[in-house]
Amino acid sequence: MKMMLTINKLRTNSVFDFAAEELKKYIRMMMPDAGDVAIFYNPDAKDGFRLGLLEHFGLPFEGEDARPDDVIHVDADAKGGILAGSNPRSILFAVYRFLRENGCR
Repeated sequence: MKMMLTINKLRTNSVFDFAAEELKKYIRMMMPDAGDVAIFYNPDAKDGFRLGLLEHFGLPFEGEDARPDDVIHVDADAKGGILAGSNPRSILFAVYRFLRENGCR
């Protein structure tokens, strides 16, 4: 039985959208038998892959300024988890770090 993976954006803007599409594209290439991968805007999501800012998850920011400082947090496995950053660009970096740690080069 194929499962449906979800990617939940906790905010919607062009960078969040691109990060979600990149994650979907590479998950489908890495796990072709995983079933459908759906992207949702769901700020209340508690499962699936959740893409958001550090503040969405109550995670600390240890830099000086969130705009230029890229801080990422990756706590995910093949079923989902948190991919967060200090700014929208950092969320894309978190997605790429997750993918790299899972064999994408």
